[in-house]
Amino acid sequence: MAEGPTVFGQNTAQQLREQAARETELYEQIGRLKMELEWLKKKLPNSIKIKRTMIEPNHPMLSIRRQCDLIGLNRSTFYWRPADESPLNLIRMTHIDKEYTRGPFYG
Repeated sequence: MAEGPTVFGQNTAQQLREQAARETELYEQIGRLKMELEWLKKKLPNSIKIKRTMIEPNHPMLSIRRQCDLIGLNRSTFYWRPADESPLNLIRMTHIDKEYTRGPFYG
């Protein structure tokens, strides 16, 4: 009965202390996770090929967008695939190569 007016209206001092303690703990976790993420980004390889292999397209918890953000890879780089040469272009390059090896002094 003594705490009747505060039950629905205001938080008690005990609840405020518990909430402040939880907030402090959460801010500490956020700071620790930020520091760990920055450390990890420094240790990641610079090779785009290696970074592309690190992405798991079917990961149940992390989207491709988030995974790319975490390792510092542009999403377009992940999706990009080099175009194949056409058969006609390969034939032309072969002829040019033969001419060059036969007479490199032509320029």
